[in-house]
Parts: sequence; C-alpha cells; structure tokens
Amino acid sequence: MDKATKTQFGLGFFVIGLVMLFIPDLKHLDSLPLGISQYFGIMFYLGLVCIIGGYYLK
Repeated sequence: MDKATKTQFGLGFFVIGLVMLFIPDLKHLDSLPLGISQYFGIMFYLGLVCIIGGYYLK
C-alpha cells in the first residue's frame, strides 16, 4: 500500500473513531430508541481501537 492511501485510511479511521467516542454522550437524548443504547459501550471501545489504528496508519 502506498503512503498516500495509507494516510487516507489512517485519517478515515481516526475520524470514525472520534465519532464513535462521542456517540455514548447521545444517551441523554430522548429521541433515540432504547434498543440502540445497549451498544454504546461497544461503540466506545471500538472507537478507541479505530483511533489507535488510525494513528498507527498515519
């Protein structure tokens, strides 16, 4: 994989990870369905993994 593609994947994973870190803060909204709130913990840790992967690829 060339350097430009690797950098783009790294930035993409980093941004996705940041979004997934802040998703659990949405549990205070009343408009979210209750079924999705059980996955907030998984999204948080998956976001951490995405940030680490994005930093590694950067």
